[in-house]
Amino acid sequence: MIKNDFRIKQKFKMKLKLKFQYKRDFLVFQEVNKILKSCKNYKNILIYFPLKYEINLYKFRHFLTKKYRIFVPFMQDKSLKVVKLRLALDKKSFGVYEPKDSFLQTRIDVAIIPVIGVDAKLGRVGHGQGFYDRFFENISYKKPLVIFTQMMDAKSHQIFSQDHDIKGNFYINPYKKYFRKVKNNDRNISRINSRFHRRRDWIYSRQKD
Repeated sequence: MIKNDFRIKQKFKMKLKLKFQYKRDFLVFQEVNKILKSCKNYKNILIYFPLKYEINLYKFRHFLTKKYRIFVPFMQDKSLKVVKLRLALDKKSFGVYEPKDSFLQTRIDVAIIPVIGVDAKLGRVGHGQGFYDRFFENISYKKPLVIFTQMMDAKSHQIFSQDHDIKGNFYINPYKKYFRKVKNNDRNISRINSRFHRRRDWIYSRQKD
């Protein structure tokens, strides 16, 4: 199955799962929050404005702002930049809401990103536009911890991600939770990975990078 066929199939399934969405959102938020609590030194969090069939963590932003500085993507040309979350919002391409543009240089510690699915290496399958891929490719500082979220379990046993595709440290949906153990000089990430490696309710993605 090629990557685009996988993308089309998962998008169709996601649109069928709009019932009981709040429960799914809350279950994923709980697990994301547990990961964030393990990130002792991380303060800057990138979240997203969800489409209808994506996990909505934006509704829990008031909980997050108590401890973290929240940022969101701002689409710019064929890539995106990071802006601070502010109201009011404008509706842009693909039905995504964005705050007003602002110039801000900041370092993101954790990036929470929606997916349509992931491959066996927890490589991201998105909408095929490559916004996040180009953003991560241009990051000049140490790459942030990456948490993928989705409304259903759509992990493929195949590998079709390329080197430039983002790979998640965690992939969370309401049914299963995956983590990818990677070699990283960041002691905080290594400690977080080892903690979840010992938990039976998490699935270790064993594919090598």
